Amino acid sequence: MLGNLPLQDYGLSTDLFVTRSSGADTIVLSGTAEDTNRWVRPLTRRAAHLLWYRLTWSLFPEKSPKVTGMAVTAALQSPDQPTITIHVDVQRQEETHTFSVDGMTRAERWQFTISDADARKLWAALDLLLYPAGWEGATMHTKRTS
Repeated sequence: MLGNLPLQDYGLSTDLFVTRSSGADTIVLSGTAEDTNRWVRPLTRRAAHLLWYRLTWSLFPEKSPKVTGMAVTAALQSPDQPTITIHVDVQRQEETHTFSVDGMTRAERWQFTISDADARKLWAALDLLLYPAGWEGATMHTKRTS
């Protein structure tokens, strides 16, 4: 299934940032590609949590069990939009000291590469966005259904 989806590769990216969209259910991830064009990818809250989780394990392996064990994550949900990212993976590239970030929507795959320093900045931005009161405090509000 994944091999059949078209791939958008942004290459080595910088100037990453994350923010909430107008609704609390979507997180917007953006960066500047190698060709200096700005790219933007909407993520489900679950995909944003997964990105934070994968970066946590890659950047802080010794502290990851405790940190990720305290963090509350978002429930898995199926988005209505085929362009919203539903899955994210992070792979550390030891030989180049970079990280490959791969995302998937229902319609396509995308990827970018970031330096170690940019990975740490992205983790910190996600951490503040997803856990503004810390892992044991209040988390981003979720819709509850009965």
